[in-house]
Amino acid sequence: MKTYFIKSMSLVGAVLLLLNCTGDKPSVEKPDLESIKILPEVIFAVVDGEPLRFFIESRGVVEPIQQIPIIPRVSGFVIEHQIIAGREIKKGDLLLQLDASEWENSKAEAYNKYLKAKSVYDVEIRLREKDGIKGNGNEGYRITTGLADAELAYERAKLNLSYTKIYAPFSGIISTKEVISSGAYLSAGKELGALVNTSKMRVRFDVLESEITSLSSGMKVELTDPSGEEIEGQIVAISPIIDQKTKTGQAIVEVSNAAGNLKSGMTIEGRVFVKSTSGKVRMPRSALLERDGRTLVFKLHGDEVEWIYVTPVAMNNEWVIINHEEINPGDTLAVDKHFSISHQQQVIPFMAN
Repeated sequence: MKTYFIKSMSLVGAVLLLLNCTGDKPSVEKPDLESIKILPEVIFAVVDGEPLRFFIESRGVVEPIQQIPIIPRVSGFVIEHQIIAGREIKKGDLLLQLDASEWENSKAEAYNKYLKAKSVYDVEIRLREKDGIKGNGNEGYRITTGLADAELAYERAKLNLSYTKIYAPFSGIISTKEVISSGAYLSAGKELGALVNTSKMRVRFDVLESEITSLSSGMKVELTDPSGEEIEGQIVAISPIIDQKTKTGQAIVEVSNAAGNLKSGMTIEGRVFVKSTSGKVRMPRSALLERDGRTLVFKLHGDEVEWIYVTPVAMNNEWVIINHEEINPGDTLAVDKHFSISHQQQVIPFMAN
């Protein structure tokens, strides 16, 4: 018991000695959190006095003005062809030539039958004239002697022979997935590909029935392709029919495609300028806020904002026109991150790009 007491006293002494050696710890000042201001970051833009332009916007699909399928009307073996994907073709170029031997024989056979029928017909006419028969009944003899049928068969044979060659009716580019070899046999009616004229393209835009009356032929159209390239087209026709399901009509636009950037089937954006409205100030629509059923904006003064109630004169998807004595071109208005700020609040302003 005595030994335990001595050990306990020794331990207490060691602890006291350690505390004395350590000394007092320096006091650390805690910050006054209530004195720190946390200012919101707000995006601003400078307003101007430009007019507000109104556009009708839509999306359409590109299609060629000229496109024909390449389809042989008769069967035969390929002698030569230019039906190769991407091949540029000039008007009048030979696209496909089939072996014409069979069709030349058919033409010769049809011609011989025609001559035979013509001979029989001539004999009948001479006998008719010898018997003194007059009148306009020769057409009947053309039928009974077989001359009429022989003439038709001969004309058909000549056409079939001409079909062994297909020529390009206009300049363009070949589109095909077929691989055609010389000597291959082609059946009549088989679609081999298409000849597409890409120098000028057409775009059909669906337009709401409430907007289509603002459009007319000759109006310029601003087009933007999927790569962001901007080009200009022109309305060439307005559809006279409104689709009852979609309540839209079509505006048909033509656009030059000399560079070949527009491809058939490509989706393209288009907009047509229809009118403009002027006012004192044009500002981004994102500057408008609604509170308690009224519209307002936040105007920047140094690092503080002032809210001002405004009444829009006109607006589109991007811009608003206002006429207010306290807002002028060159003023700076909040356009983003301003939903929760209040009147005469300090902010950290950033300018929009």
